[in-house]
Amino acid sequence: MDTPQKSTKSIWLFVAVIITGIAARLLAATRGHNYDIDSCQIVAGIVDHGGNVYASTGRYNYGPIWFNILHILDLLAWHNQTAFRYLISAFLSLVDVGIFYILWRKFGKLAASFFFLNPVSVIITGYHSQFDNLAILLGLMAALLLGDEFDKPVSRRKFFGLVFLGISISTKHILFAFPFWLAVKQKGTLPKLVIMLVPILIFALGFVPYWPGSGHGIIQNVFLYRSLGNEYFYRFFVPMSVQVMFNSQTIWFFLLIVFTFIFRQKNTVESLFLYTCVLVGASPAIVNQYLAIPMPFVATHLNPFTILYVAVATVHLLVDHNGLHLTGLYFRKCDDVAVCVLCLALVWTVWRKNIMALLDKCVFEVKNQFSGKK
Repeated sequence: MDTPQKSTKSIWLFVAVIITGIAARLLAATRGHNYDIDSCQIVAGIVDHGGNVYASTGRYNYGPIWFNILHILDLLAWHNQTAFRYLISAFLSLVDVGIFYILWRKFGKLAASFFFLNPVSVIITGYHSQFDNLAILLGLMAALLLGDEFDKPVSRRKFFGLVFLGISISTKHILFAFPFWLAVKQKGTLPKLVIMLVPILIFALGFVPYWPGSGHGIIQNVFLYRSLGNEYFYRFFVPMSVQVMFNSQTIWFFLLIVFTFIFRQKNTVESLFLYTCVLVGASPAIVNQYLAIPMPFVATHLNPFTILYVAVATVHLLVDHNGLHLTGLYFRKCDDVAVCVLCLALVWTVWRKNIMALLDKCVFEVKNQFSGKK
């Protein structure tokens, strides 16, 4: 049981980390902005004038929740572009605070503090102002509500968890395949269907008010949208004999399905973290903001590979022209290296004991070989 003195120290640490993290994010925002913020301003302007975002621009590829949040932030900023940009960073910083609080309660001070203070999260939230963290926070809340009792029918609490998951996917469809991961855990055909369909139905219903007159825009800009096809995992880890038969998108979907069964025994929160790692690591397209998506996984599984991932991703975000563009640092862009290290981090985290046992066996065999020669 914590003494009052320890509790006071814990509270002060909690507050100090929050103040430092938010200050760092707002400091990153002083570097200016990039294409993403320009898109936010365009979208907020369309909503402000009563337009349909999906019919008016191709620079919005998500569900309707985020552009409505942007509209509110733009109103609070009195349509001032600089104030609007800082309000977005401040809002997303509060979202990070939400993730930080959950990690603090569930995984302890170190994991929570590492998540909130690491440069990757700071730069993506403060400078890029990307809202993947909002989808992750909603997904975390969903995971906590869902719990780990998948041998029972879908209760009211679990149903609300599915609603939160649907809202997460409607915000940004990072967790689009996660309902399948949950359904594999669940026992019973009907409960499996409920877990699969409720989040997807909520995601689909979000487009209904905007469909008239913009159905084509929704299909093209949301469902058929493709980001930069840099295909790091596909090019580095998939054999050429497989590449000639399957494209990177197919391999990505295949791995999301395969790891569903590999991780089916993991608890819900752990499954969510592992999902984000597989999602980003095997993605056919990587842009800067994706590097922050697996950060809760990294923070809760600190080891040499996850720390190296943060270091490499930080260097990339510091020097990339779409990042903080600190051109005085002469490093090559290294997002490809970051993806490779993330894949190694996943392998090491999940199969470390097996790898160490195999290495011990190899060392033992080598020693026996040399002993036999003598």
